[in-house]
Parts: sequence; C-alpha cells; structure tokens
Amino acid sequence: MPALLAFGCSAFMFFLFIIDPKVNTDVPRTQEIIYVENWSLDRSDEEIMAARWGVQCLKDRRDEKRRDAMKTLGRMSGMDVEAIEREAEAKRLARGDIEVERPAGLTC
Repeated sequence: MPALLAFGCSAFMFFLFIIDPKVNTDVPRTQEIIYVENWSLDRSDEEIMAARWGVQCLKDRRDEKRRDAMKTLGRMSGMDVEAIEREAEAKRLARGDIEVERPAGLTC
C-alpha cells in the first residue's frame, strides 16, 4: 500500500509537470479603442488642413522625444550616434523620400 501511494503521488506530480506548460497559454486579446470626433459639415479646407497639421505636429514632437531617448541610449551604450544618423539620412535620400513642405506660418 505505501508503494502504491508513493507511485500515485509521483504520477500526479509528473502529470502536473506535463500540463503546466499548457496552462494560460492563450494570448489575451487587446481591447480595440475607437476614437470618434464630430466635425461640422461646413468646415473649410483651411480648417481641415490646420487640424491635420496640428495632429502632425503632435506626432513630430512624439517622434522627436523618442529619437532623443534612443540617441541618449546609444551614447550610453558607446555607439557613434552621429554616424548612425548620417547613414540613415543617406539611405533615406537614396530611397527618394522627400520631406513634405510645411505651410507658411505653421508653428508646432
């Protein structure tokens, strides 16, 4: 009887080790957030473009903060950040990417 009990306990523990990697392996779905804005139907083209450039200014500020953080991390890691930036600029120009001209009087 003690041998059977020892075998049963060992088998139960072995079974737990087998099923453990399969527990909670489902990837949780992220919730989808939908932002809705209401605009009047009589907006002028200038108002529409001003709103779009306002959003672009926010994106540019966010990207600049991220770029500065990455540069700081690169410098702390001992990388030549300026050389990496020059290479990236050369690749961007080689691809033919162009900078969109900003409207006159736009201040971000």
